[in-house]
Parts: sequence; structure tokens; C-alpha cells
Amino acid sequence: MYFDRCDTNEVSYVDYACGWNRKIMKFIGIWPDERGFAYASSYRVLFLIGFMFFFITLPQTINLYFIWGDFELIVENLSVANMTTTIATLKAVTFWSNGRYYFLRKKRDMKILLSRMENDRKEATTEENVRKMTRIANISRRITAGSIIMCNFLVFTYVTLTTLMLPYTGRVLYYHGYFPYDTSIFPNFELTLIGQITAELYAANSYTTVDTFMTMLMLHVCGQFSSLRKKLSTLRCENNNNFRTDLARIVEKYDMLNRYAETIEDRFNGMLLIQMLGCTIQLCVQSYQVISAFVDDNQGLLVIRLFFFAVYTTYVMLHIYLYCYVGQKLLSEGIKVAYAAYDCNWYNLSPKEAKNLTIIMSRTQIASRITAGKFCSFDHQLFGNVSNKFYSSNYNE
Repeated sequence: MYFDRCDTNEVSYVDYACGWNRKIMKFIGIWPDERGFAYASSYRVLFLIGFMFFFITLPQTINLYFIWGDFELIVENLSVANMTTTIATLKAVTFWSNGRYYFLRKKRDMKILLSRMENDRKEATTEENVRKMTRIANISRRITAGSIIMCNFLVFTYVTLTTLMLPYTGRVLYYHGYFPYDTSIFPNFELTLIGQITAELYAANSYTTVDTFMTMLMLHVCGQFSSLRKKLSTLRCENNNNFRTDLARIVEKYDMLNRYAETIEDRFNGMLLIQMLGCTIQLCVQSYQVISAFVDDNQGLLVIRLFFFAVYTTYVMLHIYLYCYVGQKLLSEGIKVAYAAYDCNWYNLSPKEAKNLTIIMSRTQIASRITAGKFCSFDHQLFGNVSNKFYSSNYNE
């Protein structure tokens, strides 16, 4: 049967749920393995950051000084590479720092979370729980595979279209920027193009893998809340001794899951705030470029710009929706624990024991959330507001 595919005796549940994420994160150096200051593999990510910073972020940021005052060139600078690569660099650094070992902070947050995931799978002894966890792992794998394919397709599309335009545009870089050497001569031009392609591939994959990895973690928490809710709703209330023991285990597990979600929130809410701000700027400048294409004299580029805009906008909005979806699911699964407490046979309990359920129901009203810098929570309402404002602004213009 399909739930046997991730048997913990044959393969790690974390490795199975991560899918391509683990391989790509190991390659770029941000996978939360055991690391230390003495190991060279701990600093592999610096190679990734160096490519992104020196071939795209730094040249394009410096170039803003020289093009300041030309609105069209500023929009082109911020439309794709500069903002995306900056956000990807921030994500890589944030994720890497939470997987490293620090002398001042004797813990590795991501390593701890993955260990808890593995323990949850080992503790799942019933066929129903194994099926549920495997189903969640399969969903995570599909999300990861789809997102990675889409981000690399996006880079491939942009590079291909720009390369095909080189006979008409001349020796122009994929991403305009300021370099301390002449980029129009051989081999500087070719080497810079290779560096920019490599940097953008690194940026696209680090941007995507961090998002899908966090999605996997949150879906796991939601699945554990669902299993815990099932245990609480079927809790036997006839035997007082068993009730107290089983309820204590449920409360302990509930607190652990909340700490799990709060760890993710505390470590990444600042990163998510910058990502939301960056995505807002990107969507605005991309929309402006498309609108400008309709009134541009060169109508031959209109189809190309519209195609790239559609693919890129879909990619950005899907990643925003991922966070809103898991944020909404986390919120609703946490609150549903209160309904599970009401569904159990509480009427067979003594008043003193029934108060314990009341306390649990009150605690679940303060459900865990995923926020952007503590300013707003990721949920369906947030995604609806973003979508409505984005499409209504394009329509009005």
C-alpha cells in the first residue's frame, strides 16, 4: 500500500517529505545538517551568496545611482532580478543562520524541528495516522516539485527570450548593472553572462526551496493538530484515571505543536515581511511595464512581455498563496481542537474534571499564526485583499 513507501525502517520521513528540497538545499549549502565552525561545508552557502551579490545585487544597486531620474530604467532595474535576488539572498542567510551552530545560542532551530518531525512519524503506530502523514508528505513533495520546475522554467524563459533578442539589442547583459570592467568585449561579456545566469539560478532555487520547506513544516504541524483533535474527540471519559493520563498527554502534545509553530514564526516573520514588501514592489513595477508595453511604439515585444508577466506574476502569487494557505490551515486546525473537546463525552465527567476541558477550549482560542513581521497574519483574507487590490489596480489603469 502507498503509505508503506515512507516506512521509517527504509527511508527517513523527513527526507521523503522534503523531496527535491533536500538535494537542492544540500547543493547550495543551506540544508540544516550538523555543522560547525571548523567544517568547510558550513560555508558553501557563501559561494552562492557571492554569485548573487557580485553579479546581480551589487551591480544593479550601484547602477541605481547612475540611472536615478530615469523612471523607465529604475522600473527595469527593480522589475525582476534586483528585488528577487536580494530577497533570495536574505532567505538563504536567514535559513542558514537558523541551521548553524552558535556558541552563544546552543541550539539549531531547523535541526530540532526536523527531529520532531521524524519522532512524530515514529510515534504514528495506527494505519490511519500513517496514511495521513504520508498523504501530507506527498502533498509537500508535489508542491516542492511543481515550484522548483516553475522557477527554473521562469529563468530558462527569461534567458532564452533575452538571448534571442541579442542580434537586435547588441551585446547587452541579461541584467543591466555597473561593473568595474568593460562588459562589451570578449571574454568579459560572455563570462559576465554566465555569472548572471548562475546567480539567477541560485536565486530562483534558494527563493523557492525556503518557501516550500517552510510550507512542508507547517503542513506537518497542521496534520499533527488534526490527529490530536481526533484523539481528543474520541477520548474515553468513563474511567477517571485513564482520562487524566490521556488528557495530560494530549495537552503536552498540543503545547509542543504550538512551540513548533511559534519557533517558525519567531525565526522567519522578519524575512516574510521583507518578502511581502519586495513582492509588492515587484508586482507594481511589472504591472507598469506591461501597461507601458501597450503604448510603446515597438509592439513586437508586447507578446513577449505579456507572456513573461503572466508566468512571473503567477509564480509570485502562488508563493504568497502557499503562505496564506498554510497560515489559514494552521489557524483553523488549532481552533478546531476546542470543538473536539466539546465532542468528547464530557457529560460523563465530574465538574472538576470537566473544568480541564474548559481550560483547553479557552487556550485554543489563542491559536498559532504565521505573520509578516507581526504586522499581518497569513490567511485567506490576506490573499483575497492582495489579489483584489492587484487586479483592480491593473483593471482601473
